[in-house]
Amino acid sequence: MMKKLSFILLITFLFISACSSDTDPNAPITLKTIIMKTSTGTATSFFIDDQNKLFACGNNSKNQLAFGATSSQYVPVKTMENVSEIASGEYHTLILKNDKTLWVIGNNDDGQLGIGNNNSLANPQQIATDITAIAAGKNFSFFVKNDASLWAMGNNVFGQLGNGNTNNQNAPVKILDHVKSVSAATAHTLILKTDGTLWSCGRNSSYELGDGTDVNKNSPVMIATNITQMSAGNQFSIFLKSDGKLYGVGFDGAGQLGDNSTYTVHSPKEILAEVKQAKAGFGHTLVVKNDGSVWSAGLNNFGQLGNGNNTNLGRFEKIGDNTKQISAGNYHSLLLKNDGTVWSSGSNGS
Repeated sequence: MMKKLSFILLITFLFISACSSDTDPNAPITLKTIIMKTSTGTATSFFIDDQNKLFACGNNSKNQLAFGATSSQYVPVKTMENVSEIASGEYHTLILKNDKTLWVIGNNDDGQLGIGNNNSLANPQQIATDITAIAAGKNFSFFVKNDASLWAMGNNVFGQLGNGNTNNQNAPVKILDHVKSVSAATAHTLILKTDGTLWSCGRNSSYELGDGTDVNKNSPVMIATNITQMSAGNQFSIFLKSDGKLYGVGFDGAGQLGDNSTYTVHSPKEILAEVKQAKAGFGHTLVVKNDGSVWSAGLNNFGQLGNGNNTNLGRFEKIGDNTKQISAGNYHSLLLKNDGTVWSSGSNGS
């Protein structure tokens, strides 16, 4: 079941209990602040409060929490201030500050930090200015500048950077113009342009790029129009059209597309209507509908679907109400409700 993390604004930050209660698994976990945004990485969780302070918990083996130590954090700790957005990959993190500067930290084995070498960072380092959007894949990264240009760095074995080759890049390279936002997964990328067209590149072995083939693409290909949101999961993709209809494509072995099937979907198909927001995890999908209700489908081995069991689910099931934002990690989920409370479910091993 979903566990409640209650965030209450007080003067000091004293944690009432840990991220997992030993006595009552459904007991509220109270932090003395008000949360406005959440974000998830592979085994990390991030929270931005109403004062733009960043809190983080989870795996920190490569300093990806920006905490100053490599030990895992079992309760959220304050790490930075003046933060507007977070994007976290497997072991690295991108931090967008209020002044539109981009900072990076963590593992850099494939150049995903974009600092011109492959040295990992234990402290955040600024790499760019005038940034409007960010995204982190497993070991690669993207940012969009004020001029709507898209830049990429990191692992490129499957062409997921979209720069026309498969060479890793340890410094940012320009990919496209007229870009609004980007979503990155294990080895493929979805790019939303300012005209509402959706483009994809990278690994395509499970038809996750949505172009009707299983051939990898090292340059972006257009796959849909009238798109408002998109999210890339592990070998599957979901995207939302302007009419509120959600589409899915790619691997469906755990039922993550919610279409009552476990067969790979070769071309984008409509899977749900009246959708406001959708996020893809490693093998599960979270959806907020127009009425604020939350629905989940797919892989549930750690209870990440939040429906009270550990059985995979091939159709969307309602798990909550009054929700304004969702975040899907590899094997965990976060729901930010209208009242400022955050609810979590899934793996808590880090």
